[in-house]
Amino acid sequence: MADSDHSTTLSSVTRRLLMTQIVALAALRPFRARAREYIPARGRQDDPALRLCKSWHEIHSCTSSLCQEQQRLETYLVKTIGFPSASLRLCDGQEQTVYSPESLNDLYSPENEIVWGRALADLAAHQTRWDAADAEIGYSRTDELIRESEVAEQALLDHLPQSPACTVEGALAKLLVVLRYGEQWEDPDDFPWPHIRSVLDDLARHHNIDPASIGASSGVR
Repeated sequence: MADSDHSTTLSSVTRRLLMTQIVALAALRPFRARAREYIPARGRQDDPALRLCKSWHEIHSCTSSLCQEQQRLETYLVKTIGFPSASLRLCDGQEQTVYSPESLNDLYSPENEIVWGRALADLAAHQTRWDAADAEIGYSRTDELIRESEVAEQALLDHLPQSPACTVEGALAKLLVVLRYGEQWEDPDDFPWPHIRSVLDDLARHHNIDPASIGASSGVR
């Protein structure tokens, strides 16, 4: 049952998530304090919008990695344990498979009490095997980390409009965040994503800025 690849991958992803969350959330205070204040241009390193965007991209990438890890762990559980289930034969002779105690309760009748009780025991035993494997490889823990990462990601996204850019690069980085977030939920060819990307490209060309360099500084891979 032990699989070192599962534990190693989860540990590295977990460490990266915690580090990026700590850095990002600690940085929220200066973002709040400087909201909508005038900030003189002092270069990309001093641009609060760039720093926020970099933190957001890092956490967003970590969220994606955690989701991929969760899918891999779920596939492993389904393959080795199977979703908790039980089967019972009803009074009319039909075979019924259930995946939860609630579904099994709906099938109870005094006439099938014995087979129903066996099915209940089978379902509980299957759930116990699933829970043991889950605890070993960290499937549920990964789900918790995904929710924590999404909260941190959303917190930074909520502060983006109140974080003024003091460089053109910072403004472009904010557009990149909007694009990356929006295009993951919708068709990137639908309005307004091509139009936003067109504006981003126009600004980058007008100011002789390589959009790829902004993406790299913001953590885009």
